[in-house]
Amino acid sequence: MSQQTPYEPATGPVQSTEYPSGQPAHGYGIPGFEPTPQRTNTMAILGLIFAFVFSPLGILFSALGLSQIKKRREGGRGLAIAGLILSIVFTLLALLASFFIFAAVQEAAETGAMAETQATAPVDEPAGDPSGVLAACEVIAPALGEFDAGVATVTTPEEYALLVTDVRTTLEGAAASTSDPVFVQDVQLMSDNLQLTADAISAGEDPSYLDAALTEDDARVGEACAAAGY
Repeated sequence: MSQQTPYEPATGPVQSTEYPSGQPAHGYGIPGFEPTPQRTNTMAILGLIFAFVFSPLGILFSALGLSQIKKRREGGRGLAIAGLILSIVFTLLALLASFFIFAAVQEAAETGAMAETQATAPVDEPAGDPSGVLAACEVIAPALGEFDAGVATVTTPEEYALLVTDVRTTLEGAAASTSDPVFVQDVQLMSDNLQLTADAISAGEDPSYLDAALTEDDARVGEACAAAGY
């Protein structure tokens, strides 16, 4: 039998006690670790949602989300920015719409109040002329002046009759707008006497007998106008 010397190496492969498999420490045999996904910030999500629901809160939540994302290194920065922009835009649009609506409502209210005031306001008569005599005299006096000027130019009974018809229409219309029965009666009497004068001229008669009556009529109407402040 042969005997192994103390220094003769042993036959067969020698396995490492540190790595029983015989593989090196650094190799493909060590499994790797996948990174943990970032958590999306809750405030960023709420900011985007409230941008469409109530934009002022959307601004608040989005701003808080951006702050928390920076501190906590969370995800959702894009959501927070989108929510902030949309919230600001919607808030500005809401303020602008509110301004126009308020202006329109205020204008409508002022217009309605003005119309109501004008509808309920009493019609004021001229100061110092509660019966309307002064206003009537402002029509009658010029009409009589034009009549006197026209009488000097007429050449036929027909022209005189037409002139009388015109002045009578003016006198009676002005007197009818007053509430003074005495004044109305005086003006009507003057109008009737003018018609009698026209009838006498048309009949070829001398109307001078009516001069005194017309003078009295003119005096009474003139006194009433003077008393009214004309």
